[in-house]
This record gives sequence, C-alpha cells and structure tokens, in this order.
Amino acid sequence: MLNHSYIKWYSDSQVACTIARVGSMRRDVHRIALRIYQLCLKNGIEFEINWIPRTQQQKADFLSRLIDIDDWQITRECFDALEKLWGRHTSDCFANYYNAKISRFVSWHWNPGCSGVDFFVQNLAGENCLVVPPTTLIARALFYLRKQKAYATVIVPFWPSSYFWPVINRQLTRYIVDYKVFNSKALTHGRNTNSLLGSNRFHGEIIVLRMAFV
Repeated sequence: MLNHSYIKWYSDSQVACTIARVGSMRRDVHRIALRIYQLCLKNGIEFEINWIPRTQQQKADFLSRLIDIDDWQITRECFDALEKLWGRHTSDCFANYYNAKISRFVSWHWNPGCSGVDFFVQNLAGENCLVVPPTTLIARALFYLRKQKAYATVIVPFWPSSYFWPVINRQLTRYIVDYKVFNSKALTHGRNTNSLLGSNRFHGEIIVLRMAFV
C-alpha cells in the first residue's frame, strides 16, 4: 500500500490554479491537468493548489531581485580581534541577516532580524558602531558618523589613490584615536562572489580606523 503524501502548491497565476483544479477547454492544456490528476491518484498524493495575488508578493519579489555587487565582509577572526582591542560593539552597520557579526544590525533594506533600515537615518548616540561600508559609501558614512558624534570602528581598503582617502587623511584625521592594518585574509566574500574585495584577486591591505567623533 502506498504511503499518503500531501503537496501544497502556491501560484500567482489564477488561470493555472483553475486549470489544475477543473481542467481546460483547450485540449493540450487539459491533457496536462489530467496527467497531474493521474500521477497524484497513482502515487497516493493529495494535491492542493492555491492562488496568491501578486500584490501580496511585493516584498518577496523585491528581495529576490536584489543583488549586492559589493558583498564582502570581515572574517569572524578579524571581528574578534577588534572586539578585544576596542571593546564590545553594539551595532553592526551595513550588515545583513547572513553576515552580521552582532545581533543588532542595520541593513540597507529590510532583512529578517534587522534592528534598523538605512544607516543614514539611524540615531547613533551611545553606540559603539562596527562600520563596514561599501566602498562607494565610505566618505558619506564617515561624515554621517561625525554628524552623529559617534564612536566607531571603520573598516576600509588601504587605497591612497581612492576618492575617499583625502577625506580620511585630511578632513577627519583628528577623529582617529587608533588604527590597525590587516592583510587581505581579513576579508571574505558574502553570497555574491564577483566582488574584488574578499576574493583571491585582492592582495592589498585593510586599514581599521578607531574613530571618536566627539
């Protein structure tokens, strides 16, 4: 005797759901619906199909289309070393649900478990921030930290020729209270493995700035 199984299928096509339930006037399509019914009957499968309107899937559709082209992060070993140097960090900025080093993290879009969305609208008073920004947002992140009068550990690639280096070297030097230099092994990829940082193609150094904007 076959074991009884149950399959529940969700579809955003109301027409497909109707055809799977009652068949179709089109002979070729009706044959497919009939074949589904026969397979379920033969194998002891209870089959249920449910229609979900696309208006109820907007968040899932939005998240499924997001591709983070700057998806790199510091390793757990690097993070542990920074914790020993400058105390317990309280908020992981520019993180997401799979790379956050701290339970409280801020993401650039909604993520499961995030404590906030969009670093640039957060109140950072009293926080000891871990800041690992995308390279395109380094300067903006530094100026926002200054505006918030925050304490932060900021991780950036050691690129003296980059656009953000004059900001660090000239405008914000007085806020640097300590720094450490790590090699490229302090970085690793996230889920998008096409980024330079975190890959075997990157052989540069990472500078970690301990900053007090007070």
